[in-house]
Amino acid sequence: MRRATRETTYTTHSRHNLPALTVRSGEIFQVETELCSGPWLHNLDDRYDLACTSGPNPTVVVAVAGAVPGSQLAVRILDVELDSVGYTGFLRQQNPLSRHILDHDWAATHRTLAIRDRQIIWSDTLRIPVRPMIGTLGTAPEREEILNSKGGSHGGNLDVQEVTVGSTVYLPVAVPGALLHVGDVHAIQGDGEINLAGGVECRAVVTLQVETVSRFRRMSQVRIENEAYIMSVACERSAEEAFAAAARDLIGYMTEGCGMTEQEAYLLLGQVMEARCTQFVNPTRSYVCKIPRRYLEA
Repeated sequence: MRRATRETTYTTHSRHNLPALTVRSGEIFQVETELCSGPWLHNLDDRYDLACTSGPNPTVVVAVAGAVPGSQLAVRILDVELDSVGYTGFLRQQNPLSRHILDHDWAATHRTLAIRDRQIIWSDTLRIPVRPMIGTLGTAPEREEILNSKGGSHGGNLDVQEVTVGSTVYLPVAVPGALLHVGDVHAIQGDGEINLAGGVECRAVVTLQVETVSRFRRMSQVRIENEAYIMSVACERSAEEAFAAAARDLIGYMTEGCGMTEQEAYLLLGQVMEARCTQFVNPTRSYVCKIPRRYLEA
C-alpha cells in the first residue's frame, strides 16, 4: 500500500500545494498526518511551546488522477492508527470563547497524554476510550487560498467527530487532481472543542480510499454518509448560519436522492433531525445536521 508521508505539509488549502502522492480513483492508500501545531511532540516529557509551533493544522496533500472540476470525491475512511502520545490544552488569549466560560484568567494550560490499548491515559485512575477522527479534510479551492483553521464548502477544518472510520465524506473538486488535504487527527474530541486544543491532538496514519464520482446536483456543503446516517456539514461565521446552511443542504439531499418535495423533507426533519455544533473555537463554526437512514429507506 502506498503512503503519503508528513515530510512536506501546508497550512493553507491551495491549488498551488504540491502533492506528496498521486493516487488512482478507487485506490486504497495511507497518509501520515502531522500534529495540529507542528512536529514538536515526540514523548511525554515534551511541553507545548508557542514559539515552536507551525500551525494552523498542517496538512499532507494527495492528488487524485483524473479528478476534474465539477466532479466530487467520495473519501472513504478505512482506518485511523493513532500515535502513542498526544496533548490537549488552551491559550486563553487565542480562545475568545473561554472568556465566556471561565471566571479566571488562567495561564496557558496543557497536558501531554499517553495513548495505548485504544485508551487515553488521563490520570492514574481515569482512562478514556479513544474515538479517532480526522479534524481537517478538504480539497483545494479554485482560486483563493484558505487557511487550514477555517472550514467551508471545500471541507477544511471541520472538526466533526463523524469524520471517522466507517464514514464516506463527499467533497467538491474545483481544480484538476482535486488536491485532497489531510491532517489534524484527534484521539477524541468533545462537542464545542471548548479548550481550543481539545480533542486530544496527535499524529496518525490514516487509511483512505478515494473515488471520483459525479457531483450531487443540489450539493452545496460537505456531506457524510455511514451505515446509520446521512449528514450535511456547514461551516459559517456564526452557529446560526452554519445550522441553516447544513439543514438546507440536507433538504437538498432528500429531494434529489429520495424524491421528496422540499415541504415534505422540511416537515420530516422537524421530527427526526439530529444536529449539533461540534466546535466554537475556529474562525468558522461547524454544524452537522443528520437524519437516520431508516426514515429515508421507508
